[in-house]
Amino acid sequence: MNPPRPTAIPAITPGTVLRLGKDDWRYGGHNLILQVEQMRPDLSVYYDNRWVWIVGRSLGTDGGGLGRVVALVRVAALPGATQADATDVG
Repeated sequence: MNPPRPTAIPAITPGTVLRLGKDDWRYGGHNLILQVEQMRPDLSVYYDNRWVWIVGRSLGTDGGGLGRVVALVRVAALPGATQADATDVG
């Protein structure tokens, strides 16, 4: 049985900095500091609303920009995600 599907994806204000563990976003395989420019919740329906595409800038630990990145981020890793969202591991 799958965990409950999130009913809403928290809105993240552009400029917000997210600190994501390597398991909180797909295809990177490392921790990511991401400054949000745009969210694409319209595409989350394809991921049962458990993942959301976020466009932004990758930042170094010193806050310097490392380049643009498009990341598929686990909804449960976002600020404001409900406890039910946090049960998703896949």
